[in-house]
Amino acid sequence: MNLAKNVTIKDVAALAGVSIGTVSNYINGTKTVAEATRERIDRAIEETRFVPNRAVRTLRGNRTHTLGLLVPDAANPYFTEIARGVEDVARSRGFVLVYCDTAGDPVRQGVYVRNLAEMRAGGLIIASATAEPPDLGDLESIGTPIVVLGHEGMALTSSAVVVDQHRGGFLAMKHLLDLGHRRVLFAGGPGGDLVLKARYEGAMLAIEAAGEDPGLLQRADAAGRTIRERSELADLITAMRPRPTAVLCGNDMIAIAIVNKLIRDGWSVPGDIAVVGYDDIGEAQLAVVPLTTIRQPAHDIGESAARLLFETSDDPSRPHRQVTFTPELVVRASTIPRS
Repeated sequence: MNLAKNVTIKDVAALAGVSIGTVSNYINGTKTVAEATRERIDRAIEETRFVPNRAVRTLRGNRTHTLGLLVPDAANPYFTEIARGVEDVARSRGFVLVYCDTAGDPVRQGVYVRNLAEMRAGGLIIASATAEPPDLGDLESIGTPIVVLGHEGMALTSSAVVVDQHRGGFLAMKHLLDLGHRRVLFAGGPGGDLVLKARYEGAMLAIEAAGEDPGLLQRADAAGRTIRERSELADLITAMRPRPTAVLCGNDMIAIAIVNKLIRDGWSVPGDIAVVGYDDIGEAQLAVVPLTTIRQPAHDIGESAARLLFETSDDPSRPHRQVTFTPELVVRASTIPRS
């Protein structure tokens, strides 16, 4: 096809063999377009190098084809997998994902929210780890659809994808109790992380259900999210008297850091100290000692959050909806019965 210098949507439609309206619906995400049709349009856009003028639509008061995803720790592969799930859905609707790491800082989180509002983002998915509810007024004031990634019991004013974190903590602690462990440390992270709080509470519920002494579970939190800061928990564990026989970690990143440090220092995992993680990131199965952990389907969570977002975007009058996932225990080599 001999293309003019200034390619138009009409050129794309002609090359793809579809109507101008179909191309417009695909680019704008206003209507669902069949997969085969999307592929033809994508090929035509690539061949013609057509660039939609989205800035014009923004200036006219509409939102851009940009989705924001705010997470408290972008270095955690769990959130990376959630981002992949969000992006798979967003890309099919012609949206681009902006991935933001708040580091669990409410101020930093607020800056990102304001930036996304100024960009006229087409939607926001937020995993807020802070004890205070996020201030989303800037986005809400311009009608931006919002989905929260949270846990059971959160006060929610928008659609949400939640994981029963209390259940996950319960399963992890019950597993250790069933193996005979009665001196356990909960290894958490910095700040008032609501999700880790729920996991800890779930562990306490398992102790209560078993009729055991609540004092058998102690808690220590890493000073930060670096490998060094997480590894320092291993020194604390081995220095405790009496020493814990097991560690229940707030996430797999903490667990892997602790296991690696313990092994470097000559301790046996799980012979001397059993370790349970949480999330079931890819590294959990491939670790030096494959990690017993609590599985959360991160990719499915991301996809569900994006679909909820587009439900609201397509029909703003639709009632808020909540999708709930239940975690499950995955037993590997880092835990054994207590002799």
